Amino acid sequence: MSWSSPFSSWHSRALLTPFPNPHAFTPTKSALLLAVLLNAPVENEGVTLTLFSQPKPDDPSISETVAVDALGRVLIVTPKDSAGILSLARSTLSLPQTGGFRNTWVIKQDRTSQPIDRLFIPGQSAKGLLDDPDEISVQGFSKEKRELKRPVDGITELPKDLWELTGLVLEARSDAGSGSDGRRDELVLGKVRDVVRGLF
Repeated sequence: MSWSSPFSSWHSRALLTPFPNPHAFTPTKSALLLAVLLNAPVENEGVTLTLFSQPKPDDPSISETVAVDALGRVLIVTPKDSAGILSLARSTLSLPQTGGFRNTWVIKQDRTSQPIDRLFIPGQSAKGLLDDPDEISVQGFSKEKRELKRPVDGITELPKDLWELTGLVLEARSDAGSGSDGRRDELVLGKVRDVVRGLF
């Protein structure tokens, strides 16, 4: 079974609604909704995606979701896509702990040294993500296979919601060349790293 999601291509849609002045965007700890970091041999402290909540400029009574992707592009996420991604993230909180380092679900792969995608989700009682973050990691993610290297609490395949969620958040990295020259905006990424520094 190949990976699929009704929210697939959310990142491509968000690229159509860039933040008006990305260097004026100020990410804050209290507004952080989701953080996805990368641990890989070539990049030990990579930021794949962060989602922040902020009041809409034209109607402060309504909030919107702002994404910062792996290149530091600041994008407005559609309400439907944002709600779908965050709902999947919350659903993973009910999964059993793996008992491994960083609560990592390890996909069975032929090669070793697979990248680890680390997802941080606000805990059930948290006021903000950094107040009480729940970490769940996936090593060796693939859209073609879910078989685990070792069962977790009797589960032999990566749970469907976590599989779907990981595929979605990785669009922020796999689409990194779309609509850009491939260069990172280090000014924006530096602000994000300051916010999530305690998670590395």
